[in-house]
Amino acid sequence: MQSTNNNSGFDKPYLDLLAKVDFNPIFIMGDHRSGTTLLYKTLVATGCFNFVRAYHIIKYDEILSNHINETENQAIHELEELFKSLEISDRTIDKVAATPDLPEEYGFILKNVAGDESCITPKNAPIFQQLCRKIQFVSELDKPLLLKNPWDFAQFMYVKSVVPNAKFIFIHRHPIHVINSKLKALRTLLASWNPYTALIGQRYKQIFNNPVQRYLFGLLYSKYFDLGLRRVTGQAVKSTTYFLENVDLLPKVDYTSVKYEDLCNSPEATILEILGFLKLEPIASLNYEQLIKPRPLKLLPEVERKYDKTCQKLKPYLTYHNYKVKLI
Repeated sequence: MQSTNNNSGFDKPYLDLLAKVDFNPIFIMGDHRSGTTLLYKTLVATGCFNFVRAYHIIKYDEILSNHINETENQAIHELEELFKSLEISDRTIDKVAATPDLPEEYGFILKNVAGDESCITPKNAPIFQQLCRKIQFVSELDKPLLLKNPWDFAQFMYVKSVVPNAKFIFIHRHPIHVINSKLKALRTLLASWNPYTALIGQRYKQIFNNPVQRYLFGLLYSKYFDLGLRRVTGQAVKSTTYFLENVDLLPKVDYTSVKYEDLCNSPEATILEILGFLKLEPIASLNYEQLIKPRPLKLLPEVERKYDKTCQKLKPYLTYHNYKVKLI
């Protein structure tokens, strides 16, 4: 179990080493199920970035100790063996292969370590700064730090106030598909035990192991009376409205936007466009067609039934990104 005290654990003797560590954060900003993981994995594969791995989340209090004492490879090997013993092969919700090196969301660290929200808050901001410095310290100091955390999408201006030198890569996906995918993922996680999610997210473990909480969450996101659809649609309206109202407040030099659909259809051009914005050249040569393989989409019955009505609620965002409003 992760510590709730950022000054405890094996790393405590080494925390002073972080005082002079600088980091240049680049945030991938998008809603859950909008393609943030696909974009994160692909950008990481270019070799241009330092990033948060599943290993960093599970062994947060040992990151510095393992690096300094040269036990990181051993710790990663032990995690690989643990994954095997738990029969973890992928994340289940999206079939993404699950390994200790998988690029993951820093929100899990915020929640596990600070016991606060999964997004950056005044309370956990020191933990956020610490985790960035830890990862930069054990990585290549001359590379920028690439981060992603969908929980911060609807408050990117606050993130900018916490980290003024931050740059943002916004990723957008047709919100109907985001809603559909989010409902499927949540229902999958609540229906059966997911050992990978339990390793990186203590909140999930707590909810799943508490029959009352699990029942209530299951009800909130269920198909009954369209409860899940209404709840997830409300979240989509809130986050997309926030984006539209605030994106122009950012300096143009500090952000770029891409579409999930463009990333799938023209992966190489999309990634090179992002790297161009960041003034970076890819280090690794990639086979983009192998890295990015879109999966067929099938809408849930309630999502299909309420398609037009949901689109009307999200019309400003759909219009902004030239998404089709009619059923497709």
